[in-house]
Amino acid sequence: MTKEAQKIKVGRLHTRSRTSRIVGWSLLGLSLITFVVNWIEEFTDAVTILPGGHSPFYLAGSILVFVVGAWRAGFFDAK
Repeated sequence: MTKEAQKIKVGRLHTRSRTSRIVGWSLLGLSLITFVVNWIEEFTDAVTILPGGHSPFYLAGSILVFVVGAWRAGFFDAK
């Protein structure tokens, strides 16, 4: 095996599929939207977009979904 073939093989190990990256970026966007809407609902009484209004569970859920989305998008993969 040549060095070029080894580089390609190692690079392929750390490359996510297109579907995985799309799902990851979608989860990142969804979590950021949920985080921002939850933050806005905390400081205003007129806006109630999320079911039940402001809740710390939305914060925890959006952080969890952000981490899963970042993992699926390949943020934590070795370069």
